[in-house]
Amino acid sequence: MRMLQGRRSSPASREEEPVASRGLGETPIVGRSIMRALTSYACRALRAATAGGLANLMCAAAVASVVSAEGGEAAQDPVRMVLDRTTLTALESRGFAFATLLGAPRAATLAELRLASSIYADLARWIGDDVKALRAEMAANRRPLHEVTDDNVGRIMDLRWLASPLASFRLIGVVNRTDRRDFTALTDQPSCGEVRLIYRLAYRFQRGATTYASRLPVNINAVFDAPRGPDGACPDLARIWTPPPGLSGSGDMAEWLAAGPLRGLFLRQIEVNSQVVRLPSGMETELGGQAIYLMRVFRIEGDHLVPKPLENTPDVARLLKDAALKARLVDYVRSHLPEIDRGVYQLPDAFLAEKALSFSTFGSARTANHPFASLFTPSDFSGLAYNQLSYVASPAGLIARLDDNTCTGCHQGAATAGFHLIGFDEPGTSPFNVVKVPVSPHLHADDARRRAYLSALTEGRTPETFRPLSMAPPADWSRPGTPAAGAAAATMACLLPQDEPAFRKGWRCGDGLACEAIAHNPRLPVGTGQCMPKRGAGLVSGMACLSGEVVPGAAPYLDRFRIVRQINSPSPAASPSSYTCRPAKLGVPGGSAYRQCTETERAFAGKGASGDQRPPEICAFVGGKAFDLCVATDNFAKCMSASVARGNRPACGEGRFCREDFMCQALPSNLAGAAAVARNTGYCSPTYFVFQMRIDGHPDPERGVP
Repeated sequence: MRMLQGRRSSPASREEEPVASRGLGETPIVGRSIMRALTSYACRALRAATAGGLANLMCAAAVASVVSAEGGEAAQDPVRMVLDRTTLTALESRGFAFATLLGAPRAATLAELRLASSIYADLARWIGDDVKALRAEMAANRRPLHEVTDDNVGRIMDLRWLASPLASFRLIGVVNRTDRRDFTALTDQPSCGEVRLIYRLAYRFQRGATTYASRLPVNINAVFDAPRGPDGACPDLARIWTPPPGLSGSGDMAEWLAAGPLRGLFLRQIEVNSQVVRLPSGMETELGGQAIYLMRVFRIEGDHLVPKPLENTPDVARLLKDAALKARLVDYVRSHLPEIDRGVYQLPDAFLAEKALSFSTFGSARTANHPFASLFTPSDFSGLAYNQLSYVASPAGLIARLDDNTCTGCHQGAATAGFHLIGFDEPGTSPFNVVKVPVSPHLHADDARRRAYLSALTEGRTPETFRPLSMAPPADWSRPGTPAAGAAAATMACLLPQDEPAFRKGWRCGDGLACEAIAHNPRLPVGTGQCMPKRGAGLVSGMACLSGEVVPGAAPYLDRFRIVRQINSPSPAASPSSYTCRPAKLGVPGGSAYRQCTETERAFAGKGASGDQRPPEICAFVGGKAFDLCVATDNFAKCMSASVARGNRPACGEGRFCREDFMCQALPSNLAGAAAVARNTGYCSPTYFVFQMRIDGHPDPERGVP
């Protein structure tokens, strides 16, 4: 599917065009002066809604250069991401809605889209077939699944959502991946980089005076190539992605994007990342619950989708059955060691899978998410010239490096609930169902690398192509050469001390912290943990309090977690002055240190009350079944009455992320006393406590609610 350059098409003429040649985003920028007022206003709003570091990232993507009173222009970064909700909605109206992308611009719902677009019908069918196959397999292994249930049994995606009259895929992000030219250069279709439009499944409908609205954990990534010029050279993409001075609003920003960076792109593939199964903590008492995610990639041929191999993700089942093919993969790795060391390589299609399933909780330690560790041992890669590499230092490090570059490895590498881009919620979303930080720890760290890459292009320098491990903390990319990662913050991922020698440029925990295994898997060549306080004085509610070992089952969803010891929170009961260890069966993987709120904390009158600083923990919400039943609505009072308790949770926001299997949820600003704190601070919730991150429990996809 090609995005055409040329004349603007009317909606009627668009419907008459064959989908393979339809142009998207052809609206030219209007011929008028664009004012600069948005810059300071939008950045203030973004900082209030999110936080400084993240807001700075988004301001570069959502507003234009500032023109000084003297007429000079301040330096402006090229856009790296567009996350502003209003700008994205404006882009949807300018030809970048998901339905328009698939040739059905008048389809307002997925029910209409499935009828109007054979491409989408194919997509829904592929997902449906995969979900049905997984359901049959799990039933054969005595793990039956249900679309609707209140029991402690497995839940499965209700496939009716893919043809729901209440739902659509909404644009949640535009991502400039000029740096991906390093990867496309290794294929038979080299390009000048990629542009990614990220869409998320969402519903919104009215019943009486009540609005029901939520998103669901289903993302679609439309990947476009930035084409080379007629002479075969790449245009100046850093300049193309730099906004002109004085854009005055989100509509102007959308017009500039549509007429500039998003014009003339080629749709290469459609990628799917969807939660399809959730096993509640009531049945997975030691794991604290489980979830399974489906990953697929498709190319468009005519009006249909064809599966594509997943980048650098080996087909484990096929390779285990074919010794000759497995030996060829070993040979390939041995002969491409420098490229793998730098993190820029493309495994040949012959080795690759067309579908992958990723498993959580403790996704970083689940064997199924490490396909190379499932295929090889360090002895398979012994005797190589590791002393000539800049990053990988041993056979164990090589296997970990290979695993990290697979789809499943990236899916669980410093991700948030299996995603790296979640996006902001629509206005009017229930205040108990709002995500505070819309990106994962990995995306936050990698943005600095992408910024340095674009800066090099702007300055005419050769960009640094090295990619660190996805779980590495942010690094300083301002200096030439391969950077070293900074220190990891509390509860963030770390290399266990005995495994640090696997890499030459690893990282360590920050002051007062030590790397501790929370979910150990001795079957993995490199062990990871979380940065935990060395002394009890650094303990915060929500930190893991249990350490154990992942015990693989006959199938990944049959894995178990064997609790070995309690590592903190010794009090037998919670109080405002002491921590107790909440068990995993409550939905908190690794257990959770817990301290009751003081009256001062309950009133948001302590540290951080003015919003100028973030406390280490905050008196937030602990939900329950009744609470879950109302969070998809905008009925704040009903959710308040259904909330079973207030309790301390880790504070999160700017530069402070949540540990694995937790995410940063917004604190309702209309909670008494919370307004100032809520501007910059959220609280860490177990991932599946956040209603929009669960595939189950939502209204009926066809009828809504009675």
